Formats: sequence, structure tokens, C-alpha cells
Amino acid sequence: MEKNKKNNEKIKDIVSQVETKTVSDHQVTKSDMVDRIIAHKWIGIFLFAIIMYLVFTISQTWIGPVLSDYLSQGMGWIAEGISSLLENWGVSDFLSGLVLEGLIGGIAAVLGFLPLIMVLFFLLQLLEDSGYMARVALVMDRYFKKIGLAGKSIIPMYVGTACSIPAIMSARTIKNKHQRMMTIFLTPFVPCGAKLPVIALFISVFFTGYSYFTALTYFLAILVIFFVGYIIKSLVGADFAKQEDSFFIIDLPKYKWPSVKFAFMVMLDRAWAFIKKAATIIVLMNMIVWLMSNFDFSLHLVEDSSHSILRYLSEPVTFLMIPLGFGVWGLVAAAIAGFVAKEEVVGALAVIFAFSVNEDLEILNIDATRSILQTVGGLTAVSAFAYMAFNLFTPPCFAAIGAMNTELGSKKLTWFAILLQLSVGYFVALVIYQVGTIIFYQTFGTAFIASLFIAAGFIILFLYLKRLAKQGKGLAKWEI
Repeated sequence: MEKNKKNNEKIKDIVSQVETKTVSDHQVTKSDMVDRIIAHKWIGIFLFAIIMYLVFTISQTWIGPVLSDYLSQGMGWIAEGISSLLENWGVSDFLSGLVLEGLIGGIAAVLGFLPLIMVLFFLLQLLEDSGYMARVALVMDRYFKKIGLAGKSIIPMYVGTACSIPAIMSARTIKNKHQRMMTIFLTPFVPCGAKLPVIALFISVFFTGYSYFTALTYFLAILVIFFVGYIIKSLVGADFAKQEDSFFIIDLPKYKWPSVKFAFMVMLDRAWAFIKKAATIIVLMNMIVWLMSNFDFSLHLVEDSSHSILRYLSEPVTFLMIPLGFGVWGLVAAAIAGFVAKEEVVGALAVIFAFSVNEDLEILNIDATRSILQTVGGLTAVSAFAYMAFNLFTPPCFAAIGAMNTELGSKKLTWFAILLQLSVGYFVALVIYQVGTIIFYQTFGTAFIASLFIAAGFIILFLYLKRLAKQGKGLAKWEI
């Protein structure tokens, strides 16, 4: 004991020689006064909700759509110019369709939402630079611990609003193994930049004028994260709060005026990364989707896409989506294409349903797009929201899955994460469609009885695995 006291005195002496304090420990600064409100366990959550609502309203309803309209007009002029060139050069109908519908149409549909994404990234960077996001991490720590996460988990999740790949990789900074693995499992549920076009498409088409729906989508993601965290905690039978190294230490930066220039540069950097992806993976996928939706297995051009290669490849999965409200092969094909790149959901939909450009190669308006998705795709507002949720909460793109496999260091855990995310995306979409249809349309959704059996199957499986975990069996044997 005496030796420890001497060591402590030596440490204090060394610290006093190198430490420079500008503010007394007992002095209450303006920053401390602000933190008492912003970092409050209840008020902080309320303020976070308001701030996020304003961010999404500005980016998705006010500024973003205005800039998006200008970009869409520009893409329309480009399409018209290319169409004239192809016609003057006497290009065949096949090549003309491949370029205009497969290439330009899909790219226009994806890039049309780029301004909304850029404005969102700009505003989030301002919040980060001001010192606010560090306070959010502090507020969320007490709640995250209940499901096995740490306050530090908010950092990968914040990074995940841009891209899931660096977000998953950044989880390695979390010292506690269990919290790190839980963060990797749950971070992909955060809507990344690649998922924003999906959100923007369905919110702008089916919920025009309801600006709060974008914010609602992100808060739904938070609820899903807590819901899935509780499921994992129950299935492995662990008490994460009592584990070693579960404490949370963070250095709160001083509040400051954020740098508009730096936020602008970050926005441009992420926009350029998005464009490069659109110019590579999305271009290739759009052309593949167009070819598969216009040709049969004999490589004959089909007049009706219902006889195409894509339809027959998607058909085996389609019946599984009927209880979710979107048992149409075109919607299923677009969702499958989303595993390559989530932006491709929008690009594939544009190619399959041809809603990005019309016969005159003009970008179609919202009403026309809604009409096509309602009549051909059979979507209602509720099933459209369910389809959007399905694409948001099922596994991320293949590249992000690869990052999960690397960070988890186990194929077994990677497959567990994939199956978990597939189940969650399916279950959430099922609940949204069936419950939403009853509430808003006062009728039962398609395959309502089947959906009851499916939901019961999920619940019974959960209760069974939870019971095994209490006995130290099942997933409780896994190192999670």
C-alpha cells in the first residue's frame, strides 16, 4: 500500500511538470454548461432527434431536391444529345437500347439523387467538426451497453452513414472483443451512402411532401439496431455490461464553429467516390440487367420482359416475397442486384421498369414513376416502404460482407451475420407491410395467413434458441 502511494506521488509530480491547465478542474465553463443540456441522458436524445430531423429535412426536402432537379435536367439533355448522335450514325436498335436504356437510363436514375447525398454528407460533417457527435457518443453509451455495444460503437455507425466498409473496419479500435463483434454485426443496419438513393427514390415517389419520413427511416434503423442487439444478447446468454474493458472513455473536444470549407471538401470527396462507383460497378450491372431483361436463354430479343432471362432467374425467389407485398419478379431482381452495390437497386429498377427516361429520353417526373411502380410493380405506399426497409436491413454489398469476414476472422460468424441480417430484413419488411396494410387500408395484406405462420416461426425459433442459451447450449457456446 505504501509503495502504491509513493508511485502515485511520483506520477503526480511528473504530470505536474508537463501538464498545462488553462481551466481549473473546479471551474464551470460555458462548454460544461452546454454539455449539461446536450449530453443529458434524456434531453440529449430529444435534441439529437430534432437535429437529425432538421438535417434530413434540409438535405432531402429543401436544398437537395432543388439541386437534384437541375442535375436531372442536365442528364436529360445529355441523353437527348447521345440519342441524336446514335441516330445520325445509324446505330442498330440493339446498341442504341443498350446505351440509352441500359447505360444512360440506369445511371441517370442513380446520379439523380447525388445532390441529396452530398447535402447530407455536408451537414453531417458540420456536426462532426463542431464537436457535437462526440457528445452523441457519450449520450448513447448508457443505452448501447444494454445490448452489448459501447459508446465508441457510435463512431463506426456514424462512419457507416457514408460506407459500411470503413465503418466495419473502424470497429477494430474497440478494445473489448464482444463489443467489437457486436458492432460489426450491427453497423451494416445503418443506412450507408449507397442506400441513400433507395431511400430517396421511395420517399420522394410515395411520400412526397412528408419530409419527416427520411428521418423516420434513420430512427427505424436505430430501433432495428437495438432490437437485433437484444436478440443477439438473448441468443448467446451473455451479460455484456459485466464484462471487462466495457467502460467508455472519450475526450470531448471543445465546441467550435465548424469549417465550411473542410465540410465542402469532405462532401466533394465522398461525391467523387460515389461517382466512380457509378461509373464502374453500376454501369456494368445496369448493362447486364438490361441484357438479361431483354433477351431469353436462346439470346433472342423479347418484346415482353416477362419472357426474359432475368425473369426466370428471379422467379424462384419471388414467391418468398409475396407476404412482404412485393412478389413481382422485377422488384426481386433489383433487390438481388443490390447485393453487388446497393445503389444498383435504383439502377436496376430504372432499367427493368423503364421509369428513368421516356420515349423522348426525358427524365420522368415523380407522378409518372409512381404510376409505373404502382401499376407494373404492384406497389402501394405501405409495400413500397416495406421494400425499402428490406433493401436497407438485409446484408450489405459483397464488399462489405468481405470486410465483415476479415474483421470477424471466422466464416462461421460471417455466415451467422449474413443469415441474421437476411432474417431481420425479411421480418421487418413483413411486419411493415402486413401491419401497415391493416392500419392504413383496413384490409389484410397479400398472403396474410402465410405471414402469420412465418412470423410465428421466427418467434418460436427465437424462444427455442434463447432457452438453449440459458442452458449454456446453442449459440451460447459461440465466442460472441
